[in-house]
Amino acid sequence: MLILKCIVLAGICCSSVVAQTLISINRDEVTICPAPNDADNPPAFNQPNCNTVAATEIDPQNKAIWVKTRIELPEDVLKNDQPYAIYIFAKTSSRVFFNGRYLGQNGTPSASADKEFAGRMDATFYVPPALLNQQSNELVLLLSSHHGFLQLQGPIHFIGFGSYAFFTDSSWQNTWISLIPFGALLLGALYFAVSSISPFNRQNNILFFLMAFFAASQLFAEISRHLFTYSYPMHDVRLMLIVCLSLGFGSCLWIYNVLKFVTKNRVVWIAVGMCLTIVAAVELRGFDGKTAIAILTPALLSILLIVYQLSKGQTKNLWTYLAVYSLLTVAILLTFGHFHDSLFYYIITLVLGLLFSHQALELSKEQGKRKTEEQQVAKLQFKLDQNNQRHTPHKIKIVSAGKVEFIASENVVYCKAAADYTELFLLDQKQILYSGNLKELESQLPSTFLRVHRSYIVNTDFITSLEKTSTSQPNTPLSSGFLLMTNGAQVPVSRRIMPMVRSALA
Repeated sequence: MLILKCIVLAGICCSSVVAQTLISINRDEVTICPAPNDADNPPAFNQPNCNTVAATEIDPQNKAIWVKTRIELPEDVLKNDQPYAIYIFAKTSSRVFFNGRYLGQNGTPSASADKEFAGRMDATFYVPPALLNQQSNELVLLLSSHHGFLQLQGPIHFIGFGSYAFFTDSSWQNTWISLIPFGALLLGALYFAVSSISPFNRQNNILFFLMAFFAASQLFAEISRHLFTYSYPMHDVRLMLIVCLSLGFGSCLWIYNVLKFVTKNRVVWIAVGMCLTIVAAVELRGFDGKTAIAILTPALLSILLIVYQLSKGQTKNLWTYLAVYSLLTVAILLTFGHFHDSLFYYIITLVLGLLFSHQALELSKEQGKRKTEEQQVAKLQFKLDQNNQRHTPHKIKIVSAGKVEFIASENVVYCKAAADYTELFLLDQKQILYSGNLKELESQLPSTFLRVHRSYIVNTDFITSLEKTSTSQPNTPLSSGFLLMTNGAQVPVSRRIMPMVRSALA
């Protein structure tokens, strides 16, 4: 929770800095007149069809309008030598006049769609210092927005005055702040993409890969506005992409929880949750809200699912997941109004990190349990092999000096490599030379034989004890111990193989 508070404070501080850099237009008194023709100069703004509205009511979608407003500049602006500009962040083409002087245009605004040339989503117009007044400054705009396929509730994001370097500086600021979660999400996606190749826990790895991929792609789509210049119709595509990626993340989160906590009718649970999420995202107005609800709905459903499982008495790991999804839900509700900020992606990265860590702990415990079971099965199999060896002795084919003979493996105490040959030491103190290397012989031996050194294989039925190497065994430099056999022989054990030998003899 402390980490989340720090992230929230950092996001608020960054937002405050940006807010202080720009000076907005007068938001209470804006005069709007329709532009039925393509006149180059502004109208008188006193015609009957002109209205005074709030700045939030400026909407040039599917029409052309003239807008007149005022900007109040503080005294320190005139004393500053830095260049200034008019900023228009909006889904519109525009033509700009400042204190009666034409500044330029973004695209070609027009009353008809076929004559309009779509402008950039974010436009900057340099203001000569001689035009600045200390008190009130008049800003007149011709706006039109005939292109694009979405009817936005708020097509105008910001119109105002600020330092000419603001857009570049704020773009870099927003970009580097977002690089940390972007890098973490990208690395997570790459890790789980590689992990999903393995059949072990593939289902969860694929879901985690998709969640990290969707979140990283959504973040890239967000910061793309600062990285690339694009015309305003592309903004509709960008918004739809962000919502779809958010739906993808939320759907994967819901599927993961259903597969983890539900044992029956999983398809029904998944279908109902996804339908509720899609309906909520479609019905809610505003794309910030759509993005938020696409993740908030699965998070709330996951909480309800976990509470339901808790009511049935199943408490294993549920409290941890309940805390994680509660944290995510609270964070979304607290940041609902500005959910497209970098703060959201820090929250998502934190939540995914908690889920990744918890799964890693679960996998570690599961692997430890599986390893213990495998060792128990191996010991049982070893005992069965020993019994089979006693009742049905295994035969070894020995080819030496043109002669072929078969000996029972139960009579072999141990085998020792001798260049391209192998020496077999038998129970009756005899030695037989096998015309093949140790590896070839190993393939013929039953599982009661254990390779304890690169040059030795022993029959575990004839091991008396496992001893540590001491200074009295100078001829075993590569071993950390030796096996004492029933015939009195001392067989060295490799340091690398020692743990496996201990486990096999336990």
